[in-house]
Amino acid sequence: MFHVGTCSWTDKTLIEESDFYPKEAKTPAARLRFYAMHFDTVEIDSTFYAFPPERNAVLWAERTPQGFLFNVKALSLFTFHRTPRNALPLFLLKELGSEWQKTEDLFTKDVPQAWLGEVLLAFLKTLHPLKEKAKLGYILFQFPPWFRPEPESLAYLEWLRKHTEGITAAIEFRHRSWVERPRLPHTLKLLKDLGFALVCVDEPALSWTIPPFFETTHRVAVVRFHGRNKAAWQEKNLPVSEKFRYLYSREELIEWRERILARLPQNTETFIMFNNCYRDFAVRNALEMQKLLKEGDRNV
Repeated sequence: MFHVGTCSWTDKTLIEESDFYPKEAKTPAARLRFYAMHFDTVEIDSTFYAFPPERNAVLWAERTPQGFLFNVKALSLFTFHRTPRNALPLFLLKELGSEWQKTEDLFTKDVPQAWLGEVLLAFLKTLHPLKEKAKLGYILFQFPPWFRPEPESLAYLEWLRKHTEGITAAIEFRHRSWVERPRLPHTLKLLKDLGFALVCVDEPALSWTIPPFFETTHRVAVVRFHGRNKAAWQEKNLPVSEKFRYLYSREELIEWRERILARLPQNTETFIMFNNCYRDFAVRNALEMQKLLKEGDRNV
């Protein structure tokens, strides 16, 4: 089973600089309903930046048809990124203790692990409306380039597994040391033993980025397309939309289709997600990939 979608349906340049949405789709609700007419899955990235209210998940579930799946990017605090205090609700900050009240930014490695577990539990609880309606796909844990295969990282992944029972957790590494040989077989075994889905990626070829390959460690497989705008990835202070300003060619997508089909185990649920969210680039590539996968089915 293939699910093809984009990593946002509310991107500013998609709304303001493309004609994907009809003019009458002027609200988030209308845009989501229109989006769901073309795709059966989407990724939510706003949850990386701020703790989501449970009401959001209720509305997302109500506004989409049966079988539509939301994939949720985990809060930055769970993946070793800087997290501003105001990204967390007050009831959780109060639990942290008085010695932390003047700290503006929180970091995974610094906060008490017991408290971090409470935050993760509360975060997952906000997604219950999606889970109850069978509309929750995977939770994406996207680790930064400085998260490398060291003892502390391995211990954290084991901790994370204990606190994410009952959900599909997808792990995206952003430093190639995890997948370079001879490390790759150990990484695949680690994720398989922990019950995590490996996220495979397409991204610019830099000294630290993950090269393109497809392997599975779970009944769910995930591929995320970040574009190949190498120059933009090396520039600082560029708008985020410029970083993902890349439109894949049909040939590049066919190459990925063949790579996936050649290594795809039976009974695997595969998410192919386009994060090249600049104008309608992600939408166009996702629609093209849908067609290519149907062509591939006919050729089998």
